[in-house]
Amino acid sequence: MGATVIVPARGGSKGVPGKNRRMLAGKPLIQWTLEAALKAEGVTEVVVSTDDEEICRLSKEAGAIVPYLRPSNLAKDEVHAVHVAIHHIEWLEKVGRELPEAIVMLLPTSPLRRSWHIEEALRTFRLAPTQPVISIYRSLTSLISLRWIENDTLQPVIPLENPNMQRQNLRAVYGVNGSIYIAHPSRLKKDGTFHTSDARPYVMDRLHSLDINSFDDFTMAEKLLSSPNFNLDENFLHGDIA
Repeated sequence: MGATVIVPARGGSKGVPGKNRRMLAGKPLIQWTLEAALKAEGVTEVVVSTDDEEICRLSKEAGAIVPYLRPSNLAKDEVHAVHVAIHHIEWLEKVGRELPEAIVMLLPTSPLRRSWHIEEALRTFRLAPTQPVISIYRSLTSLISLRWIENDTLQPVIPLENPNMQRQNLRAVYGVNGSIYIAHPSRLKKDGTFHTSDARPYVMDRLHSLDINSFDDFTMAEKLLSSPNFNLDENFLHGDIA
């Protein structure tokens, strides 16, 4: 059996009210993720977990499956999306469905993610299917540049042996971009997280890694999607892996 995509999309959002159904470049935000997932080879099912009737309707119209409305206890601000993925695994077991080879969690806040990103990440997963895969991007901010503000002063996040070290001499730092998470269902249920010590990377470029959590993010995404010079299907990685 192929991979099942689970898209967590609750109705509420503190940063941007109604974020997942908010229009972006002519489509509801969630539709960008659903279209990419439905086109990806190796994906046999695209499931949306939501507590919102309108998101349910939009998802079904896009071609996704909404087998249930998400329980209210899983629709709170403090609930991590991984618990929604685990809830779906438990639902599959409860109704006697065969578990897929992989659970692929795609957050709807990554509208620039393409189907080929999903396919590449799945190929990475299949090289060692007992280990999760998490999408990341190379950060331009080095660890020695990060600061806390304490008592109105700048304090380094990590101890600085040489605060004047040149960027090219520093080890590359990667950030989780919140776009693609993959794990075997049994491993995910056992560990309760994709972020295991043996999780492997799938590196994406910074543009496709745009994660929408604010109105500013919506503005940037709208600008990119409406730009004649931005080709969504071009890979902008250009040597980011180092």
